[in-house]
Amino acid sequence: MSDVDPESVGGAHELVLALADDELCIGQNLAWWIAVGPFLEEDLALTSISQDELGHARALYGLLGNDIDALAYGRQPHEYRCAHLTELPCRDWGETLIRHFLYDTAETVRWEALANSTWEALGAVARRAFAEERSHLRHASGLLSRLLRTDTGCSQLLPLFDQFAPMACELFDVPPGCSDEALVASGVMARGLSDQRAEWQATVDDAVAAAGYQPQWPAHDGTPAQASGRAGQRSPHFAALHAEMVEVLSIDPSAVW
Repeated sequence: MSDVDPESVGGAHELVLALADDELCIGQNLAWWIAVGPFLEEDLALTSISQDELGHARALYGLLGNDIDALAYGRQPHEYRCAHLTELPCRDWGETLIRHFLYDTAETVRWEALANSTWEALGAVARRAFAEERSHLRHASGLLSRLLRTDTGCSQLLPLFDQFAPMACELFDVPPGCSDEALVASGVMARGLSDQRAEWQATVDDAVAAAGYQPQWPAHDGTPAQASGRAGQRSPHFAALHAEMVEVLSIDPSAVW
């Protein structure tokens, strides 16, 4: 495998930045559940997953420059490329579970598409992350499957798919400045984001079919809408999340990640 120069591939850095921002926000939001999970096993599981996601963010930012803290915490809100789904606080445990399932299903697909990247450093990050994401997905899908075998679980969780599933499609939007075709042609990514989205949707469909549910997927060409998180438009939840993320730096500007 040749090591491609990411500077020569249109959008390689933009793609990695979007993935890193997703991981940063989802990891930070999951960290809220430390010591407040609904039961001990979930407390421990979500804490571990949070640490993994933040570790993935750090590894991805490290591919983009030496000043990881500036990339993670020093940009203006419009410079972030995270999907709105990752910015949601989800302080209800059911909301967290549905987002956890949708996000980690998407993550498994995305990392697999990068595992053999011709950008060798990205491929190495993807392979490590993919192994961890499979564990995350087993946790989310196993728990979801058990709960959807109950009437209470169906009544409480399936309506959340109506809210979150369409929003989660933004995870597969092509970031501005990014060429899906160039990324695939160069081997940076094995499959385009539209193909990845189709695989992800089919996996989600299969997971909820036994409960008699079919998510309503919006039609989309992969280009981020003007109001999309990928286009730099932040949700109403981002300001509070960002303030939480930079709290230590605001107290001690010399602190490093």
